Amino acid sequence: MEVSETYRNLTVLLVLLLVLLPESVFRKCRYGAVRADTPVDPSDCDLLGCGGSYHCFGNGWANYLPRSSGERYNIPLSAFHVGSSTQQGQPECLLGQANNFLPWVTEEGRLTVRPGNHALDLSNLRLNDRGVQSLVQNVGMLVPLEDVQHVSMARNELTLVPSPTLKKLPNVRLLSLSGNFFADFNDQFSAHNKLPPLTKLRVLDMRNCSLRTLPEEFFRYVNLHYLFLSHNHITALPEQIFYPLRSLVHLDLSNMDRGRVGEERIENPFMKLIAGVDLPQDLFYPLVNLMFLDLSNTRLEYQAFIALRSVQSKVKYVSYCNIGLPAIVDYLFLSKTFEMLDISYNVGVAQSLHSASFTLLASSLEVLYFKDSMVQQLSWLTPLQKLRVLNLRGNILRMLHRENFGSLTNLEQIDLSYNYISAWNQQILTQTTALESVNLRNNSIVILTTDMMYDFSRLSAMGLGGNTIQCSCNYVKFLRNILHNRTEVPGAYTISAEPLIKKAAMKLSLQHVQLFDYEESEYLCMNFTSNEKLNPLELQECMIPDDELINSDMPTEEESEEEPAKNHTLVYVFVSIAISFLIVSALGLFYYWFHVKYFFKIIKNSAVLSFFNDDKLYLDKSGLLKEADFHYDVFVSYSNADRTWVLDQLLPNMEGVSQINLCLHERDFEVGYGILENIISCMDRSRCLMLIVSESFLLSHWCQFEMHLAQHRLLETRRDELILVLLEDIPRRKCPKTLSYLLKTKTYIKWPTKSVDEQVLFWKRLHKALLAAKR
Repeated sequence: MEVSETYRNLTVLLVLLLVLLPESVFRKCRYGAVRADTPVDPSDCDLLGCGGSYHCFGNGWANYLPRSSGERYNIPLSAFHVGSSTQQGQPECLLGQANNFLPWVTEEGRLTVRPGNHALDLSNLRLNDRGVQSLVQNVGMLVPLEDVQHVSMARNELTLVPSPTLKKLPNVRLLSLSGNFFADFNDQFSAHNKLPPLTKLRVLDMRNCSLRTLPEEFFRYVNLHYLFLSHNHITALPEQIFYPLRSLVHLDLSNMDRGRVGEERIENPFMKLIAGVDLPQDLFYPLVNLMFLDLSNTRLEYQAFIALRSVQSKVKYVSYCNIGLPAIVDYLFLSKTFEMLDISYNVGVAQSLHSASFTLLASSLEVLYFKDSMVQQLSWLTPLQKLRVLNLRGNILRMLHRENFGSLTNLEQIDLSYNYISAWNQQILTQTTALESVNLRNNSIVILTTDMMYDFSRLSAMGLGGNTIQCSCNYVKFLRNILHNRTEVPGAYTISAEPLIKKAAMKLSLQHVQLFDYEESEYLCMNFTSNEKLNPLELQECMIPDDELINSDMPTEEESEEEPAKNHTLVYVFVSIAISFLIVSALGLFYYWFHVKYFFKIIKNSAVLSFFNDDKLYLDKSGLLKEADFHYDVFVSYSNADRTWVLDQLLPNMEGVSQINLCLHERDFEVGYGILENIISCMDRSRCLMLIVSESFLLSHWCQFEMHLAQHRLLETRRDELILVLLEDIPRRKCPKTLSYLLKTKTYIKWPTKSVDEQVLFWKRLHKALLAAKR
């Protein structure tokens, strides 16, 4: 075959690069460099091309695996507290991007391996099918193709899998075809519909190749260990596609594009919500050696989830992140071997959680990512006794309870950031003896309690920024030495041990705690009196002299239990008396519950409302005097739902007929004052109070407040001028205690809805009552 001059020039240039460039140019890996005197294992170089073993680079994984079984996970703090960044609009998932597992090729598809006859880089040349074939043929005239082990044809313009060309490279071990356009496979080009017999091929990279499916025989003649198919448009896979791949260790089916070109059903908006990849039920059965399974950001068809039950028993690292998982069911974990699991961004899962959801993983699961999934309770954590890393970022957790963490004795790191967690008043981390890192950024923590301080003292690193914490002495002392004790960790500071809590002989030390997210603007405290944020390090009233600093650790359990052990008998006596008292009190409350509850409600309302009895809130206190002049005859309290009745019925019949002056909030409230001030002032300047009661009235918080305020005013002024108008019957179950009491002790008048004659009588009775009050 005649070769064009352009391809001949490219061949010469490629050979010159392979032969002339020094080896040091290529010795540097994307994830680290190997020293020149480091012994090189040829088999490792075949896999990585950078002279280091696969485990030395943690598989290139951002979330590093332990170097050996039982060691700590090397998840760095910088990644631990940042949260969910996105790649190309997709959520960040546990297994990360495929590039993390391909250190021998760059993101652009270029080889990073050292130069030599073993490496053939044809990437980014914009070659078509014929061009690649011709170029490889010409290269074969200059160098032996049998020596080539690393090949990249990434980012060209290939439309057919170059199987005939790859036959000329019988010893290739690493192959990248990413970034091409292999959309269709048809019988016209049957030679391109499957890979040739490449017995040594171990890693195949076919990412971003516009694949919509693969022929059933595609992998028949290869024995892959690593297969990367992410960022394609695959909608379905043949049932026996993976039968030849019994040695496969890593399978990446992540980031499948749901925008399937050419499928008419996707035009239906409803189908867009449920459409996904369709997987055969037994798809994963042949993969008996699979350890990594990545389905991140690949939405599955509803029935396709059944295929997950075929995952085999060697799988350890799994990402079901953002796959549209509807619920946690047992068949998801039949292998019982998952060590790392990501089920983040599956919003429907949280509704099905219960205490036995993860029972099948109780003896294996060590890392769980469950981010942004609307999780609101943690009772399902109890079986996971081997859990070491837990990420619950971005959920709707509000409270933490000790019993949820009681069995997590191996927990090392937990991320609870971007939830709604508030302060707690019991030590919840007493059993998590291995815990070192806690992320509580951007929650609803307002105060730092003593029990929280004891929990924090057990840590070595934590994040607390982004919370609106009250300016208190605990918080001031907590942060006092941050800016003066820099550690070796960038951006982190050590808190000197201080006597935060003085309780008997017990002392608290925070000398080993680091804040890995410290920024001054993130750790300001809130003065709720002045409603402004302050720098706690500038507050002087809580400063303590240096000679009061301590360096003692938390007391041992034996020391803290010595004193209670001496007084067991006395405790039993007090407990018995207390139980007897509670039983008698409970019997009394049972018989007099209504009266007791109403009495305390009156006391509470009086105490709360008395807070407002000052010159700043009362515009005119003369209304509290019996002999005072009144601005209005009647203060009318009603809900917006009853506004039409008030304006069309009550107002004309009062002011238009009887010259009775009404006070209506939408007409008579003074501009420039708060609603609360206007309510109190207008009530005090009204001779009589009228409540227009309906179901809408009972649902309005302001109407409820006005009813309590009216009752408080009657008690304070010792008047009996309250009129109740019932627009409708109120069911007993909806009637609050305050209204029940008023209906029992006050005469009320009910609006007749049917008879006109009864309505005339209604207005006569109401006029008479109001005119009597006016005299």
